[in-house]
Amino acid sequence: MGTINNQSSDLNLYRVEKFGSRSIFKLFVSSCFVGLRKPEADIYRMALEMSQPIPQECCFIDDRSLNLEAAKQLGVHTIEMDNAGQLREDLKKLGV
Repeated sequence: MGTINNQSSDLNLYRVEKFGSRSIFKLFVSSCFVGLRKPEADIYRMALEMSQPIPQECCFIDDRSLNLEAAKQLGVHTIEMDNAGQLREDLKKLGV
């Protein structure tokens, strides 16, 4: 699992430490380090290139529909998250 985010480096590093994200995510594609931001298509392309999955076997989750469009165009499944229960149901539909 990986994460794509738009954050400053200080906030990014704080959140990674505070929430123990290294134990959850193997890849961090953070705008502060890669010079790209969601919803730019290149940040999603970079995440796919770095992790080397088959796009159709991936799912990108975000709470903003604008951030889902480029991922969807690259062949990635997308879920717009409204709440935890809805996210669980949508992930079940994908077999997760």
